[in-house]
Amino acid sequence: MANSLEYLRWRGDLSFSEKPFNSVDAALLASLIYLPGDESAVGHTFAEVAEQLRKLPSFQHQMHDETGTEVFLLPHSPRLGNLEILDWTNRLETAPHPLQFTAATFRLTDKTILISYRGTDSTMIGWQEDMVMNYTPEVYGQNVAASYLNRIANDFPNDRIYLVGHSKGGNFAQYALSAVRPEIQDRVIKALNFDGPGFYHKVFTSPGFKLILPKLKTYLPEGSIIGAMLDHPERTLIIKCDASMTDQHDPRRWRVGRDSFVLADGLSTGARIIRHSLIHFNHSIPDAKRGKMFSALFNAFENLDISDVNQLTAHKLLGTYRLSKVLMSLDPELRKIFNTMFTDIWETYRKSNNVPFTSTEYQYQDYPKSSDSKKAPIFFEFYDPDLPDIKLDKKLLEKKKFNGHHFHKK
Repeated sequence: MANSLEYLRWRGDLSFSEKPFNSVDAALLASLIYLPGDESAVGHTFAEVAEQLRKLPSFQHQMHDETGTEVFLLPHSPRLGNLEILDWTNRLETAPHPLQFTAATFRLTDKTILISYRGTDSTMIGWQEDMVMNYTPEVYGQNVAASYLNRIANDFPNDRIYLVGHSKGGNFAQYALSAVRPEIQDRVIKALNFDGPGFYHKVFTSPGFKLILPKLKTYLPEGSIIGAMLDHPERTLIIKCDASMTDQHDPRRWRVGRDSFVLADGLSTGARIIRHSLIHFNHSIPDAKRGKMFSALFNAFENLDISDVNQLTAHKLLGTYRLSKVLMSLDPELRKIFNTMFTDIWETYRKSNNVPFTSTEYQYQDYPKSSDSKKAPIFFEFYDPDLPDIKLDKKLLEKKKFNGHHFHKK
């Protein structure tokens, strides 16, 4: 089945006037922000940047994966290759808060620009920021993303704006829209999130977030892991993907039909179980305790000069040794909490094989819909308004003894 890179190869010669901007274009631009760009790219096109990257010795190791294919295709695909880069901003900071932030702005048409936010890279600072997102309703990077949108909107006052992002970047794109002034919100066409985490109840029930819900859309692969974190009150579509569950995070592996993604029937059983395990974890360990644990963990990484995830993953034995040193350097009480935490997640995962939505005996479509995981399980595909409404059979629900609180610890 075709993917977005084949789309770029087949339809990359069609201008936006011939074929309007679509979700596959948006996903590709959410991936191109991972290229090693900086402010020197401003004023150049993607085709020009790609030609330069192909010559860089330091980039050759990426020329054999999906990124390499993109770099080869861009000079031959004017649809995206001819887009001008208007801004490219990189920030990597430890104070006042951990921040791994990259965003860039591209010109789509004479009257439309697009802002793309990068997700997590391999730096430990980026991963630490992700962990903070797991126990803090709002993180520093989200506000930086909103400030970036404010600046670009002021620099290009006559343009309408698309916001896109993959992984953490998708979360940043949607949060930024909720946090800016109404006059800027009005200029944004859509904020698209590709397999990025959702939001805490405190965030998605805020007045600013409720106001922009019609402009939000999220795409998750059927085996989503990262995108299943936290809640998605916005319209959320599930996409077919043939890759293994751990490889589905890359939108370039998702199925494409002509110029749109191919919808799946729903999240896979594995993704539903992981979703349930994450909900249980978030509701069973207090935020303050999680914050203390992750702060201690990343302080240990810093003390042992581990600044990049590749130091743990590039060589299996060496990575295992380094990680064991990190864990052994922790206070015994914290190390005990970590062990308990991982055991708890695994036990929840194992026991979740018996929850109703993983069994063919039950029809999970009959369960109540909710955008708040504190109230009921979330079945994302129900946010597609093209699907018919499901009428609940109260007797059936009683028969199955459904209780939303069964899924969460108070």
